[in-house]
Amino acid sequence: MNHKRVYNVFQINLIVFYALCIMLVPMFTVVSYIFDFHLYTSTNSIILIGAILLGVVFVTGLVYLLLKRDQYERKLKPSYQREFTIVMSTSALGVLGLGVMFLYFGGSLFYVPHVIIPIGIGVYAVLYLIGDRYFNVSLLRRRNK
Repeated sequence: MNHKRVYNVFQINLIVFYALCIMLVPMFTVVSYIFDFHLYTSTNSIILIGAILLGVVFVTGLVYLLLKRDQYERKLKPSYQREFTIVMSTSALGVLGLGVMFLYFGGSLFYVPHVIIPIGIGVYAVLYLIGDRYFNVSLLRRRNK
């Protein structure tokens, strides 16, 4: 019988933090596209502001996680569905943001689905593997209660 390993809250929070940091600049570009910031400033400024925001979030998040490390390493949960939902939402906005970044860097509006769909499939595959292994959440199985 093959038992799954249960990860502590600190390890899960690190995974959530990494996913947030990877997708933060594309998520910022989605917000800038919604509020039409690209009409008021250049694309380089939007990406630079996103990178500065990423640096601030990275430093503060890393310091917070390191300060709470002892407390979080002692906590275990059998399933991390809420945290996995955060990672999925972050990834979905990030994939959409990569499509917006494609537009910002001069791509044609016609080819945005050609960029978003393969990246979305790849991100879904990674989420399936991460969810099954670390979060103890399956994207394919339906659990009966």
